Amino acid sequence: MKTGSSREFHAIQEKNRALSSENEQLRKIYEIGNTLRAERNIDKLLPLIMVEISKFLDADRATLFLVDLERRQLWTKFAEGMGEDRIYIGLKMGIVGACVLTGKLINVASAYEDPYFNTEIDLQTGFHTESVLCAPIFNSGKEVTGALELLTKRTGVFTAQDEQKVMKTAAKLAKIDFSSPADEKRAKSQVYVLRKALNCERCALFMLDRDKGELRSIIAEKIQGWNIQLSLNLGIAGLIAVTGQDLIIPDAYADPRFDKTVDERTGYITRCILGVPLKNQIGEIIGVIEVMNKNKGIFTGSDLELLKSLSSFIAIFIENALLFEEHNKQFKSMIEVLAASIDAKDTMTAGHSQKVAEYSIGIARTLGFGDEEMDILGVAAMLHDLGKLGTDDHILKKPGQLTQMEFEHIKEHVNHTRNILNKMSFMLKYRKVPIVASSHHERLDGTGYPDGLRGNQIPFMARILAAADVFEALTTNRHYRDAMPVEEAFRILDEGKGSKFDENVVKALKVYYSSQLAA
Repeated sequence: MKTGSSREFHAIQEKNRALSSENEQLRKIYEIGNTLRAERNIDKLLPLIMVEISKFLDADRATLFLVDLERRQLWTKFAEGMGEDRIYIGLKMGIVGACVLTGKLINVASAYEDPYFNTEIDLQTGFHTESVLCAPIFNSGKEVTGALELLTKRTGVFTAQDEQKVMKTAAKLAKIDFSSPADEKRAKSQVYVLRKALNCERCALFMLDRDKGELRSIIAEKIQGWNIQLSLNLGIAGLIAVTGQDLIIPDAYADPRFDKTVDERTGYITRCILGVPLKNQIGEIIGVIEVMNKNKGIFTGSDLELLKSLSSFIAIFIENALLFEEHNKQFKSMIEVLAASIDAKDTMTAGHSQKVAEYSIGIARTLGFGDEEMDILGVAAMLHDLGKLGTDDHILKKPGQLTQMEFEHIKEHVNHTRNILNKMSFMLKYRKVPIVASSHHERLDGTGYPDGLRGNQIPFMARILAAADVFEALTTNRHYRDAMPVEEAFRILDEGKGSKFDENVVKALKVYYSSQLAA
C-alpha cells in the first residue's frame, strides 16, 4: 500500500509540476500578447517580437524574415544583434527549384504571375514561358533527386490528366542511372515522347547535386548549348519559407543547408537553430522566425511547440501591422496625387505644397514634436492649398497686382480647402487635418482669414503652416514678382512676430533652415 501510495503521490507531484510549467508558459504568452497588442508601427513592433521570443525560449538571438514575393526574396525587417544591417536572401531558384524543395508537383497556368518563376532564362534565350508543369523525381529512399519540367502547353493550361502522365514519367526516370550514356539516351527519349503527348513547346529535366546545392539540366530542349544551373542555397530561412516546414538544426555548421555567409560577415557563430514559418489567416507564408543558440543545450521539440504557439498569434500582429502600413502607404499616395493636382493647376508654383510640408515638419521637429504629430502636420501641409483647384486661372496666374474683388476670390481657396477636406473620410488620427490645413492664413492679431481667429484660437499646427507657407512663397518666383533673398524673407517674418506669426515658430524655422545649409 505504501509503495502504491508513494507512486500515486509522485505521479500527482509530476502532474502538478507539468501544470505549473504550462501555466507559467501561458502567463508568459499572455504577457507577450499584452506587450505587442498596442503597437501598430511595424518598425517598432518587430524588435519587440524578437526580444520577447529570445527571452521566452532562452535563446541568444532571434531573426525575423519577411517574404517579398514581388522581388522574390526574404529580407530582415529586424535582425537582433545586427544593428541597421539588413539580410537579403534571394528566392530565384525558379518553379523547378520550388518543386524540388517542396517535393510537390507544381502546375502554373501563367508563369509570369507566379512569385517563384525565374525570368532570367527567358530573358537570355528569348523564349516566353506561359504555362508550367513540374514534377519531382524521387529515389527509392523517397528523397528528391531531380525534377521534370514541361513548359507552355499549346492549348492553354496543363490538365489533371497531364499531371498524371508527368508523374508516371517522373517515376520511370527515378529508376534510370544517368551515369550510363545508354540510360541517359533512354531517359531523353521518354521525356521527348511525353512532351509530344502533352502538346507543349519545351521540356527540361534537372538533377539535384546535393553537395553543391544546385540543380543541373540534363535536358534543356530548344536552348542548345545551355547547361542550366539553378542554385538552391537559400539558407535555413529560405528553405522554411519555400517548404513551409518547421526545422530544428542541432548543429548548424554540420548541416549542408546552412548558409554561413552572414556569420562570416558579422563574426557571429551560429550553433543551433529553431525555425518556423509565419502564416497569415488564409495559410499563406508571410515570413520566417529563426531563433539561434539556446543558452543551455540545443532546441528541443518542446521549444518548437512553444515557438509554433507563439508564431500563430505573432503572425496576426505582424499581418495587422503590415496591413496598417499598406493602408498608410495608400493614404499617403492619395495625398501626393492630390498635391500633384494642385501643381498641375499652376506649374510656376509646382512643388509648393511639398516644400511647405518639408519646412513645417522641420519646424515641428525642432520644437520637439513627436512622429505622429509631424505626420498629421505633413498631411495638412500637403493639402493646405487644395482649394485652389476652384480658383479662377486668370486670377491665380495674373502677373500684376490683384483688385480687391480678385483678392476676395483668391481668399476663398481656404474655404474650398475646408469644404473639400471635410467631405473626405479621414481616419481618427487625421481628424484635425481640415481645420489645420484651412487655417494657414489666420494671423495672431485677428487680421487673417477666413475666420479672423486670434492668438490661441489658431491651432498651433496652423501657426507652423502659416510661417512655412509665407517663407516658401517669398523665396520662390511668383507670377507677380521674383523670388526674394532668404535674408529678406526672414526679415519680413521677424517684423510679423507676435502680431502675424508665432515667435517660437519663426525661431524654429531659422534653426531648421540653418541646419539644412550646414548639412
